[in-house]
Amino acid sequence: MKLLFIENRYTTRVYEAVAKELIKLGHEIHWLVQNPVFSPRIGHLHVMAFPSAKFDKGGVNESYEWLARTDRGVLHFGATGSHYPHYDALIAENLEIIQPDVIFGEATEFHELLTIRHAKVKGIPYLSPNVTRYPADRLAFMAYDTLEPVGGDGSHLSDEIADEMLAAIRERKVVPSYMRPVASNKHAMAVAKVVDKLRITWGWLRGERYITPSPRRKLALNSAQREARAQWELLAAEQHDRWVSLKASAQPWVLYALQMQPEGNIDVWGTPWNDQAVIIQRAAESLAHIGATLVVKPNPKSKYEMNSQLIQAVCTAPNVLALPHATPMADVFPHAPLVIAVTGTVLMECIIAGKPIASLGNHAMTRYRGVNAINEPEGVATLLQEFLRNELATSHSGDARELLQSLHASSYPATMWVPVLQPRLGKPDALDALIQAFTHVLFITEPKLIKF
Repeated sequence: MKLLFIENRYTTRVYEAVAKELIKLGHEIHWLVQNPVFSPRIGHLHVMAFPSAKFDKGGVNESYEWLARTDRGVLHFGATGSHYPHYDALIAENLEIIQPDVIFGEATEFHELLTIRHAKVKGIPYLSPNVTRYPADRLAFMAYDTLEPVGGDGSHLSDEIADEMLAAIRERKVVPSYMRPVASNKHAMAVAKVVDKLRITWGWLRGERYITPSPRRKLALNSAQREARAQWELLAAEQHDRWVSLKASAQPWVLYALQMQPEGNIDVWGTPWNDQAVIIQRAAESLAHIGATLVVKPNPKSKYEMNSQLIQAVCTAPNVLALPHATPMADVFPHAPLVIAVTGTVLMECIIAGKPIASLGNHAMTRYRGVNAINEPEGVATLLQEFLRNELATSHSGDARELLQSLHASSYPATMWVPVLQPRLGKPDALDALIQAFTHVLFITEPKLIKF
């Protein structure tokens, strides 16, 4: 088969290791490269030239507004989106030249999302490998820019084993692999991070200005994030007594767990609900009309979702209660009458715990049994009232078991990793498992055993 991989910084290194073995199996490997600093060393390279200066001026053409709403370069890093037509034309040209049978790539950066748009039109399978939330330590291939899994090893979890896993998740004995700290040599990690910054800066100097923020912009973003985080912590400290009283009272409230951004999980899969300040503002306003509080728990490793717009939204809504970053979810989740989420892992935890959950968006997770899909943040107030009247549907133990068994069967015993941050995960056995996963999903794709 003719396979095309889409370059995405260090993910490309993992793809490259897999591609070496796929070549031995007779596959023809091609690469579509946006940042030449991360070009692989095997296969056929198709490096897209950077736009000329004229593309750096102007705004987003209305035909690309869909992309600007999900592109982290525009949302966070100061890119204008004026470069979209240049890359769109190059991607179309390269796909016509390569004629790939299958495309592998993430669904996060603008050039990947443009490629996905063309792949859908051409009917080319686009597979995005992602580590699973639950069951932990497995890998699923998602179709295009969706949360719809493709393939899987088909392995069946017995009811007994599934129930044991579910109990461990409820007791927070199981942590998704992407949330776990990775033990490593501190000196080696420090050196790796310096080298990483130098490499990314070199890419920016060579012309990559669309995914990579300028050093000045990066410093400003980090400074603004630290300031916003400090303001958040001050506000949370002032509201501590309110939180203690709320937990002990019968007053209705809803939990919202902030998702880290930039992150394709919410920026892409959660669109159009990827502005969390807007979600909080609108949900809080609707809850205020029924005398309810919105409790917001930040991600312990918060990034650019922690900004001035978020602080303003929280400070201007009297019924929003901010929790400190260090607050364990175990101290919050069991007490929450209702949870509102977009695509966060907390959504699955609600299904597993049988807790009422409201989910924004139109993605696979909103169709899980026990999830109450809402079209806009204001819908959370109606669901809370239904909960208070004991009319709100929630998942049952059988629903949670069936979901876990389905996710297990549609995934593989493998993982992806970030070579810079998780070098020890790239061991031979992990690589072998990853290669087997890629090989299997290609096998079922070739004879069209799966439908896209």
